[in-house]
Amino acid sequence: MDTVQIHDVHNLKNAIEKQREKLERIRRIVKQLKFIPVDPVGHYSCVSYKAIDGGKMNIDFDPFEIEYVEIADSNENTLLKFVMPKGIEMDDKDFDSINQIPTIKDFLKIFNKNSITDISEIYNDPKKVMELAEFACIFEKIVRDSNRDKFLIMKDGLLRTKSLKAEFFPNLIKIIENNKNTKLVGISKRSKLLSMISSALHLEKIFPLDKTGFVEIPLDLELMAYTWSGHGLIKAKREPLDYALGRLYVAKLSPYSNLLVTTEIPYNLNDDKPIYNSREIDEIFGHLIKDSMYSYPNLGYSQTVMRAHEKAVKIGFTASIIRDKIMDLCLEGLPEDIKKEIRDYNLLKEKVNKGSLGGI
Repeated sequence: MDTVQIHDVHNLKNAIEKQREKLERIRRIVKQLKFIPVDPVGHYSCVSYKAIDGGKMNIDFDPFEIEYVEIADSNENTLLKFVMPKGIEMDDKDFDSINQIPTIKDFLKIFNKNSITDISEIYNDPKKVMELAEFACIFEKIVRDSNRDKFLIMKDGLLRTKSLKAEFFPNLIKIIENNKNTKLVGISKRSKLLSMISSALHLEKIFPLDKTGFVEIPLDLELMAYTWSGHGLIKAKREPLDYALGRLYVAKLSPYSNLLVTTEIPYNLNDDKPIYNSREIDEIFGHLIKDSMYSYPNLGYSQTVMRAHEKAVKIGFTASIIRDKIMDLCLEGLPEDIKKEIRDYNLLKEKVNKGSLGGI
């Protein structure tokens, strides 16, 4: 067996030196970050939405390529269900049914448009349509409950998205600014930013072990992690990203966990103007901390977000019923011998996947 000879790896010394320089540069910036301690507060009612596709539920319709999408909230309500074909080009007419879903229709009105094809350049990707549908549910809630007492919407993942054309982000910002009783925050366990700076945060001991709170991420540090301009080029000019909806923070939400999360809080990046003041931002983090302090199974991550995920994901018997009902419609009208071949093939595939041929 060949042994690895490290001295045969070309450009290793130069690559290591560059990365050491980068780490030192990140450490210098991180050292200046100010940790803001926050205690748990409970002034908000809260909700989270989760969009999930059939792949996560192990639902497939082989040989038909169809993506099943479901969106649920943390209050155990199923809000949207639709399917999209995969692997083919779709045009405006193919979206007629999805565009007529009331929640989607209201979302499109924000931009004075009639179709998803008008607001997105990558609408043929079912996952992107799923993401837009989740945003539709979020903004329906913001508009509908704007006159209620304080409400906090927690999005699973950051608010920034490449699914929506950059020109339409100001429309969303305007909605948020005009409906400030219902606040919005994105929260993510993983991010490019956190992957880049987590070691520096640890080395500089920015987060006390037994405290909860957050640090605000300066734009220069953010742009070291997110360099895509939206047009295939790295921006030379240091300005906010076209596809961002707010500013980034890194937070520790439980004194009993070392988990750090990235959050995105809406900010008017075009006008460089905050939407929420510092007291409101503290309140948002205070509620996230209250929601995450004893959360299970991921201690230090929003329990509300995890509840939405549990509702959206259909597994086992429920998933098999969904699959079988849609598969029956796919087979409807086909010759009986073809139906039998497809059913037999899928039964054999299920047995193989379950390890009946000796797998573990």
